[in-house]
This record gives sequence, C-alpha cells and structure tokens, in this order.
Amino acid sequence: MNAVLALAPRLRRAGGRDDRLTTALAVASFAVTTALTLSVIGGLLGFIGRQQDPVGAYQEELAGSYVIFAWVAVVLLIVPLLTLGGSAARLGVSRRDARLATLRLLGVTPREVVVLTVLETAWQGLIGAVIGVAGYLALLPVWSRIPFMGEPLSTGELWVGPWVLIGTVLVLPVLAAVSGMVSLRRVVVSPLGVARRQTPPGLRAVRAVVAVAAMGSFMVATSVGGLPEAALMVVLVGTLGLGFAAMNLIGPWALGLIGRLQARTARTPAQLLAARRLVDDPRAAWRVVGGLGLAGFVAGALAVVPVLASAGGDAEMVSGDPTSTATFSGDLMRGAMLTLVIAFLVAAAAAGIGQAASVLDRRREYALQVLAGTPVELLDRVRRREVLIPMLLVGVGSAATALIMLSPVFGVAGITDPSGLLLLVGCLVGGCALVMAVTETSRPLLRSVLAETSVRPD
Repeated sequence: MNAVLALAPRLRRAGGRDDRLTTALAVASFAVTTALTLSVIGGLLGFIGRQQDPVGAYQEELAGSYVIFAWVAVVLLIVPLLTLGGSAARLGVSRRDARLATLRLLGVTPREVVVLTVLETAWQGLIGAVIGVAGYLALLPVWSRIPFMGEPLSTGELWVGPWVLIGTVLVLPVLAAVSGMVSLRRVVVSPLGVARRQTPPGLRAVRAVVAVAAMGSFMVATSVGGLPEAALMVVLVGTLGLGFAAMNLIGPWALGLIGRLQARTARTPAQLLAARRLVDDPRAAWRVVGGLGLAGFVAGALAVVPVLASAGGDAEMVSGDPTSTATFSGDLMRGAMLTLVIAFLVAAAAAGIGQAASVLDRRREYALQVLAGTPVELLDRVRRREVLIPMLLVGVGSAATALIMLSPVFGVAGITDPSGLLLLVGCLVGGCALVMAVTETSRPLLRSVLAETSVRPD
C-alpha cells in the first residue's frame, strides 16, 4: 500500500497539462457547489431564526410562510448543486479509467485501484471545500443586502456556524471519493474492455419508469388528505425533491434516445457525428446540459409565482399593516428571481466545466480525426451541435415536467397567466443563451487540442 501512496502523485504528474486543467475544473466545481450550498442553507437558517424569534407583527404572522418557501427553494437548488458536485468527481473519467485499467492489467489489485481513485478525488474535494468556504464568507455581504420582510437578513442571521463549516470540509472529500469510486466498476470488472475503449452497455428504459414513478409520487402526495399541516409539508417537499432528483435518472436515457433518432435522420456529417456522440456517451452529454434541465425545472416550478404574488389583491395580510401584502408579494417575486438566477448560474458553470472536460476526454479521438483529414471547422460544428439540440429539448422538456407535476396544485396557471408565461419563456431563452455562450469558451481549448496532432497513449 505504501507503493500505491507513492504512485498517486506520479500518476497526477504523468497526465501533464490536461490533467492539471481537469483538476482545476474539478476543484472549481467543488468550490462553487460548497459556496452556494452554504449560502442557501444560511438563508434557510435566517428565516427559521426569524420564525423562532419574531420582531413585529409581520414576522409573527408570516415568518412561517417564509420558512416553507425557503424549504422549497432549498430543494430546488440543492439538487443542481449536488449534481454539479457529483459531476466534478467524474471529470476526466475516461482518461483516468484508461490509466487505471492499464495498471490493473499490469497487476495492480482492485483494492489498490480504489485507493488511487479515493486519493485523487478526495484531495480535489478537500481543496474545493476550503475554497468554497472562503467563497461563502465572501458572499455573505452580498446576500445581506437583499431585503426580506422589510429588512435584509443580517450577516449573523446568514451565518451557518463553525461546526457546519468544519463538517463541510470533512464531508465533501468523502462524497467526492464515493462519487469517483462509482465510475470504477468497469475498471475493476473489465480492465481490458476499458483499455480497448469498448462502448459501455446502453442505459435501460427502466430509468424512465423509476423517474416517472418518482415524479408521480408528488402528484399523489398532493391529493392526500387528513395529515397534520407539518407532516403534509414534509411529504410534499420530500416528494418534490424526489421527483426533481429523478431527472438525473431519465436525463441521460432521454439523450441517448434523442441521439438514436438523430442518427437515423442525419443528412450532414455534423448531424451524424453529433448524434453518434450522444449515443456513445449520453452521460457525458447530460453533464453538459443537465444543469440547464434542472434549472428549467426550477423555472417551470416558479412560473406560478406571479399568480401567487398577485393573489392577495388589496387585502391586508397582517391586520393593521397596509403595506404587508405588497411586502409579501415583493419578497415572493424577489425570492423566486434569486432562486432562478442561482439555478441558471449553476447550470452555466456545469455546462462550461462539462464541455471543457469533454474536449479533453476526447483528445485522442480528435487527434485521430484530424490525422484522417477531418476539417477543423466540421469538428467545431459537431461540438456546437451536440450541445444545442439536447439543450433545447432538455430545457423545454424539464419545464414542461415541472408544470405537469405541479398541475394538481396550481392547475395551468403557469402557462395561462401572461406574467407567468413571460417569466418562464424569458428564463428559458436567457438560460439557453447563457449556457451556449459559456460552452463557446471551450472553443480555444478545442483549437489547442487540435494543434497537437500526435496521438497520446492515454
């Protein structure tokens, strides 16, 4: 085992510039995940603190509603954040698996391969967690400027406490290591198949069945009566999170299906190559556009907020406070927009990092294609197309899924109310434009990869 510990840093150095860049992307993903997750939890704790120790009639009457909405926001944001963190542990997985498969064929045991992966991903998670904690501290003054309940949440209210920070720094490397180990099944079971770059088995349609069942659980929970209010809220929020998280199951399977349909109808080389890449590795494509899918779900879920904000009319929500309704409506819209902004920023970060990692993972494939005479412009069109079509379908499909899931509660208010429909369409258009712009930042990276026509063994 001492030899394995000594081998770990040498393997990282052997990867060269590509591995250093992949490591930087993974650390950045962990840092973004940590900073925003702590910020979201801090906001929830701030509202809970005001509910437990209210100041004034407004907080006494409505602080509980703010806590409920804060929990919904946490569910809608935690899933994309955890997805980004999980994807970070899988960055560069194809080259890492190839190196580890070679070591397995040379006699390294499965246990030693697991140790190497744990070391590689855990220290990335540790560095990312430390940077993320620093980012959370830097963001506290920003969040403390946003007013809720008539006044901003103070830095003290948004403070999660030292034990949460320590726990984050300790837990995130463990989660990163576990996520990295999940990708080792092919290396441990069939290192020769990995070394020969055999295509892994396709995703099964049972994913769609499980995902639909999870999403349907929320619709069933909304019809359950007779439960205490607190228990009902726990059930609703829990099943909403379960259905939301299920999108990570159905997403890659749906992209693989889209790729097969595109491959059958392709009329140009760019269409065919983009479709074949989707079929070959739908999980990699989902890592690029999955964040937008989750953000689209958030946009669909929050499309009813304008209807809720205007439902109070001129009535006073707090007796004796004529501004209470306007304050509540403004806070509801402000919270919804803040949630959407964070969700789409996470989507853009996931898309940019995933696209850059995808370019690096396919370095050998690109080099072989260039040597075979493929024009660079064609590869650039393929890179753009394999993001554009899945992005549009995933964004619209996820928003429609959210509207269907919430239809037992709000009906068709999200698409019949002009303000809600405008919010939904604006978010999807802006989110798609943002994700597309971010993925274009990998264009110089593709050019640098194509400038090296030698085929590397890894």
